[in-house]
Amino acid sequence: MAKTPRAPRATALTATALAVVGSVALTVAQPVAVLAATGSRVAAAAVPAVSTATPATGDAAGGTVVSLAGTGFKSIDPADLGSVLFGTTPADRIVVLSDTRLIAVSPPGTGNVVIKVVNGDGPSTGTSARFGYRMRLTAEFDNTPAKASGGTEIPIEVTGGSMGASAPAFAALKVTAKVGGVNASRVTWVDAGHLKIVAPPTTSARPATVQLFQEGYAGPESTGLVNYYPTVASVSSGSLAAEGGASLEIRGTGFLAVDPDDPAAVTIGGVPVTSFDVDSATLIFAEAPAGDVGTVSRVQVTTAGGTTPEAEAPAVTYRGPMAVESSGDQFLRAAGGAHVFAVTGGTLGETARDFTAAKVTVRLDGVTKLTPAYVDPTHFKVTLPALAAETADLMVFQDTLAGPKVTLPVAPVVTSLSATSSPLAGGGTVQIKVAGAGSATATDFAFGDNPATCRTTGVGATLTYVCTVPPAAEAGPVWVHFTSGNDVASRFTAAAAFSYTDLD
Repeated sequence: MAKTPRAPRATALTATALAVVGSVALTVAQPVAVLAATGSRVAAAAVPAVSTATPATGDAAGGTVVSLAGTGFKSIDPADLGSVLFGTTPADRIVVLSDTRLIAVSPPGTGNVVIKVVNGDGPSTGTSARFGYRMRLTAEFDNTPAKASGGTEIPIEVTGGSMGASAPAFAALKVTAKVGGVNASRVTWVDAGHLKIVAPPTTSARPATVQLFQEGYAGPESTGLVNYYPTVASVSSGSLAAEGGASLEIRGTGFLAVDPDDPAAVTIGGVPVTSFDVDSATLIFAEAPAGDVGTVSRVQVTTAGGTTPEAEAPAVTYRGPMAVESSGDQFLRAAGGAHVFAVTGGTLGETARDFTAAKVTVRLDGVTKLTPAYVDPTHFKVTLPALAAETADLMVFQDTLAGPKVTLPVAPVVTSLSATSSPLAGGGTVQIKVAGAGSATATDFAFGDNPATCRTTGVGATLTYVCTVPPAAEAGPVWVHFTSGNDVASRFTAAAAFSYTDLD
């Protein structure tokens, strides 16, 4: 009996080679060659399957190294570039790593395509391996200063692709931008080759690059720099003592880039502060240096990105301590009301606007805060409450700069008269209310030079002196006055005005 010839044994070629695709080193195993025996059963057709493609986007110019995962990859011929199709375009290069993984280099293309793997039985049928062609966009511009608070508009020229012929066409491209790794506040179409981007805020004012993205595909970082400089929004005091030493809170944006070892990083009028401490991206504590009285200086902060522009920096004014004038016959009326004071130690400004900018306030007895009104460079007017003590303390503040305490006497006064005139013969009664320390035991009431006889009625807030109007020798105006129980003579107020008439 004749023997049936045996099929030759499959020969496995296992030579290993090192392939380099782009910058990726790969170990490649040659596919196994299987020789089927004559008359053996042929297996059913089996096309490859592709499950994923990584990365899913790449440069429209081609050259992206794409890793495919799936099955049946050893059944393809890597020398046949049509074995991997990006849409309908063959790959630029193919390297089979295993039956479940291969590497393909993308050809040039546009839009979104499905990657298929093709063997002798046909192409893969799935659509899960998608690849999107994107433009590799670059922003070109000259170095540009920008506020750390954001909002600076930066014109850029775009290379690597067209931005479309219209704003709607640009919107369809889904182009975005980042400045220093942070999404730009806005990206605006100008023309096919130009855009405007609005810089976002930053906590760290330092140089930053611009990077463009098309549907998330990143272009290279720009060579031009957005030089963020710190912004200074406010200073805790607009008035500083000329001798220096004032504690300041400087508020702004971008302070995390301030070099704590740079003594000139925080300046007032170009003079470094005595010391400073960066508390956060928005707050610096500083001690003010000395300055000349009357000097208006700008508060500026410097980082690697730049210095707060003088035009954008808040101003402070060096001042001497200011006080109310206490010499002469200066006193306070116990009934309170409007008082006009002269000041020493400086000027209130040439105009009401200057006065407002100086933030002048008055403290009564160290507690009650009063807001004065401008009269002229050396006088202000302020309304005081009723005062029950014999003296009161006044302090003038220029913003947070406190002047010396000035103690002034509080004079008792007449606050109201039930009648303001009388015939020369007198004889009528007038109800008199008074205010001030010792007013409950007041004596020596007089209408001008004419002593009066008085009695009291009521107590506390209702205390009233009922006085008989004394006769007078001649008609004319006089004022009602008295002596307090503390032996202090009352002072004239409009409420104390009285007149004698020679008309019946």
